[in-house]
Amino acid sequence: MKNKITIDEQIEHMKSKNIKFQIMSEDDAKNFLSTRTYYFKLKSYAKSFQTMNTCNNYLKLDFAYLVELSTLDAHLRQFIMNLSLSIEHSLKTKLIRDFTNNPNEDGYTIISDFINQYPFILQNIDTKRKDSACADLICKYHPNWPIWAIVEVLSFGDFIKLFRFYYTKYPDSESKKEMDLLWSAKFIRNAAAHNNCLLNSLRHPYVHTHLSKNNKIVPTKALQLEISKIKGLSKNAKKRMLANPVTHDFIATLMLFNHVCTSEAMKRNIYSDLHDLFQNRFLRHQDYFKQDLLLVSSYNFILKIIDFLDSGVYNLSEEQKS
Repeated sequence: MKNKITIDEQIEHMKSKNIKFQIMSEDDAKNFLSTRTYYFKLKSYAKSFQTMNTCNNYLKLDFAYLVELSTLDAHLRQFIMNLSLSIEHSLKTKLIRDFTNNPNEDGYTIISDFINQYPFILQNIDTKRKDSACADLICKYHPNWPIWAIVEVLSFGDFIKLFRFYYTKYPDSESKKEMDLLWSAKFIRNAAAHNNCLLNSLRHPYVHTHLSKNNKIVPTKALQLEISKIKGLSKNAKKRMLANPVTHDFIATLMLFNHVCTSEAMKRNIYSDLHDLFQNRFLRHQDYFKQDLLLVSSYNFILKIIDFLDSGVYNLSEEQKS
């Protein structure tokens, strides 16, 4: 059991691990730990930096690097939330469009069958009856739901179950790929929604995840197929980068969005935000990380994915130069 330590003791502990305070002073670091974040969360980002093999102390790590990586992580989580909302809307649009064009469904039968398979769904909805923005909708339809109404009240996880249920019964040429990418989107969306750290796992990936098999990450077939279309990515780079669940899930979520979104305006907004995040904000203090080959290679790998998606859709980078 670890003992509680004061902020002064936190600073001394970091110094004992060879974390420097040259860019940001100790006084500024104490203020940051008092007003902007807390030690347990910030210190977790140190896992993404190199250590000395002999004593497990950090190699060329300044406190300011931890601050910057935690800030980039916050920006990344915000982008993931915006991306996830766009994906959720696009998936609902697809589902309702396909149902509307399906002469074999009235909107109630499919939901009755769905609830018979997942009876807890009604309980999940009922918990929102008095404390959510969809309470009026629940009072109107519960428990006899049509598909066009129930999609408005389901959690993202429960909506994924409905999406899979519908397209298992009525498969189309695109749904298999979408279903293969959905769990990755759900995982990283939930992590972002709960403010879980993401960029603290670049050097030491999470082991216990939805993709884990014998403590190793197994990339989805759909993602491997999409990645294979991108030129300039070596086989070793793809294997190495997709072995990290956060990298895997982020790329899978981008691919899912690119695949399912049919709104030109939505795609323009998302890709514009993505470019601004990776080509502007991520590079603001690039000198902090330029000597770390893992961090640089991870960034360059994802940047190639972004360039591929951009060039295949709207070539936003060229528009921004003009």
